[in-house]
Amino acid sequence: MLKEISCNYFLENPIRFSKGLNVILGDDLSTNSIGKSTLLMIIDFIFGGTTFVTKDSGSQRELGHQKYSFIFEFNSISYYYERNTESPEIVVVCDKDFNKISELSIDTYTNQLKVLYNLKNEYLSFRSIVSLHSRIWGKDNYNVDKPLQAFLKEKESSSITNLIKLFNLYHSISETEKNIKEQEESKKILEGLHKKNYVQKLTKSDFKKNQLEIEEKQNSINKIKDNLLQYTLNIEELTSKEMISLKTEKSKLLEVQSGIQNKIKRLELNLEQKGAKSKYFNKLSNFFENANESKIIEIEDFHNKIGTILNKELSSAKKILEDENISFLKQIQQIDLKISSLLDNVNSPKFIVEKLYDLTIESNKLETVNKFYQEKENVLLDIKKLNTDLDSTITEILNTIQEKINSELIKINSEIHEKNKKTPNIKLNRKSYLFDHSGDTGTGKSFSDLIEFDFVILKLTSIPILMHDSPLFKNIGDLIFDKIVQHYSKINNQIFISIDGINRFKKE
Repeated sequence: MLKEISCNYFLENPIRFSKGLNVILGDDLSTNSIGKSTLLMIIDFIFGGTTFVTKDSGSQRELGHQKYSFIFEFNSISYYYERNTESPEIVVVCDKDFNKISELSIDTYTNQLKVLYNLKNEYLSFRSIVSLHSRIWGKDNYNVDKPLQAFLKEKESSSITNLIKLFNLYHSISETEKNIKEQEESKKILEGLHKKNYVQKLTKSDFKKNQLEIEEKQNSINKIKDNLLQYTLNIEELTSKEMISLKTEKSKLLEVQSGIQNKIKRLELNLEQKGAKSKYFNKLSNFFENANESKIIEIEDFHNKIGTILNKELSSAKKILEDENISFLKQIQQIDLKISSLLDNVNSPKFIVEKLYDLTIESNKLETVNKFYQEKENVLLDIKKLNTDLDSTITEILNTIQEKINSELIKINSEIHEKNKKTPNIKLNRKSYLFDHSGDTGTGKSFSDLIEFDFVILKLTSIPILMHDSPLFKNIGDLIFDKIVQHYSKINNQIFISIDGINRFKKE
């Protein structure tokens, strides 16, 4: 526990703390800006917080940088430290006279506090455990409708995850999340191979088509293997089958190519046509009196301009067709080479070897492409199943946490309020939550609900400390506040609160 804090600027130095409830008391007039929130910020700073130095602190503007010496005590053993606002990322380990022994980074220091407080939570840091429920003016974590929000822009899904971790139930979903992350990485790798064109991207229909083709090629390979001796003795039969297949393919290519060449010829004829020349229009006057030759020439110029545009389009179309023609020529040449090779090997077993080799290579290529497709599909199915399992597990966990919190809220609400006072409750989902004030949204009741929620979390989890600043109490009625203080005084954990106008309350 925190025993004391010393600073040269304290009017009462050192400030000592006790187990249980510690109160920072304002004056009887409830005067603002007298340092209550500042002292809570300093206590938060001692527990590893950064808000005291990152926010616009009035004390730092007025006094400059400050050094704080402080003592913790665990199992009757005292631990001495110093931390200053000029280099807040360092905590100094001291002897009992506050002479420097060594330095710790702020992370190492808070990890040490986590060990000293015996917080056996492997998923949350010390600050993640204590920061939310240190509700101090300036930290923006006292929204009465969002009790799990540690800072203004925190996503509700993150708040939910932290709550699961705080209840030490995250282990049951961490392995699933790890598996999902691994599968997502595998998905990215496979998609990257497609983007770089290392592996052809397939549709489901492509995959099925490849499967049929693989089956055909494997049947051909098996047939050749099973009848190898027969084919060796009668290679001409196999060659003939291959020859027929090649000639059929060539015939189809030639038919398409012929159509392309005819289109090219028609385009060339269109491109060769020329427009009428102006000298021919001069002769119109011999046949027609008052012929408007200039108007005719103007019209013909318009026609010539359109003709120029059409010629460009026709030339572009011709170029595309010529490129297609060249592609078909290459394919036909490849078939001619295969036919020539077949004729050369009619009486040689080399043909069988080459045929087996070609079929095997083509089959392996298709199998590789299909293998990547199947692997990606398996990854997507795994991700979907894992997410479904995760949703189910998280829902079960959240239902358990929700039931525990709401049960305790009923008990504490009945202790603090008179009978039949509406009890707050929380509804938890994987990505969002609702803190329901049960229709009573008055300011005082809403802040009372928030305090009750913190009491519940303190009871059900391992949070070592609690801080409540005076703005939380401003609108709470005096009788209700008396009950809240009674509840504070029953708790063994260190609690730090600030209040004003103590003369309003009962002597006890």
